Amino acid sequence: MLVFTLLATGAVTLFFASRDRLARAEAAAAQERARAEAVERQALQAQLQLLQAQIEPHMLFNTLANLQGLIALDPQRAQQMLDQLIQYLRATLSSSRAQRTTLAQEFALLEAYLGLMSVRMGARLSYGFDLPDALRAVEIPPMLLQPLVENAIAHGLEPTIDGGHIHVTARCEDKLLTLSVADNGRGLAAGPGKAGTSLGLSNTRARLDVLFGARASVTLQPADTGGAVARITIPLEQDKT
Repeated sequence: MLVFTLLATGAVTLFFASRDRLARAEAAAAQERARAEAVERQALQAQLQLLQAQIEPHMLFNTLANLQGLIALDPQRAQQMLDQLIQYLRATLSSSRAQRTTLAQEFALLEAYLGLMSVRMGARLSYGFDLPDALRAVEIPPMLLQPLVENAIAHGLEPTIDGGHIHVTARCEDKLLTLSVADNGRGLAAGPGKAGTSLGLSNTRARLDVLFGARASVTLQPADTGGAVARITIPLEQDKT
C-alpha cells in the first residue's frame, strides 16, 4: 500500500507539473504570436502609409505646375485654381493620414478634386456622383478613388478636344462594395493619353492587396457607352488593421 501510495502521489505530482509546464509553454507561445502580429500590423501600416503618401505629391506637383503656367497667362483662372486647391487641401486634411474614411468623406474629397480640375479644363470637364444614403457611413481606406479619377482625366478626357464626363458610383451587393469611376473619353483601345508613371492603378492594387488580399479586386474595362470604367471591389465587412 505504501509503495502504491508513493507511486500514485508521484504520478499525480508529475501530471500537474507537466500540465503547468504545458500551460506556461502555451502562454509563452501566445505572447510570441501576439508580438509577431503586432509587428506585422505595424509593418503593414507603414507600407500603407508609404503607398498613400505617394498619391499626394503626385497630384500636388501636377496642380502646382498648372498653377504656375496660369499665373502669367490667366491670373483670374489662376486665382480660381488656387481657391479650389485650398478647398481640396482642407478636404484632405482630415482623411489623408487616417486609416479609414467614410464614403461620404471620400466623395466630398473627389468633388473638391474635380472642382479643381474643372478650373483647369473649363467646360471640357463635367462630373457626377451616385452615392446611396445607406452607404454614406461605410468605411474604406482613404483616397482610394482619386488615383482612378486622375487616370480617367489624364488618359481619357484631357487628351480629347471636347473633354468629357466622369461619373463615380458606389453599390453594395452580397456584402461586396463596388466603387466605379466611368468616363466617356478616348477608351482603352486608344492607349495612354500621355506618358505617366502607372502609379494610380498599381498603387491602388498594392494598397488593397495589403488590406484585403484576394478578397479585393481592381479592374479596368471598356465602358458600354465608350470610354473606360475602373472598378474596385472590396468586402463590406472589413477587418481592422
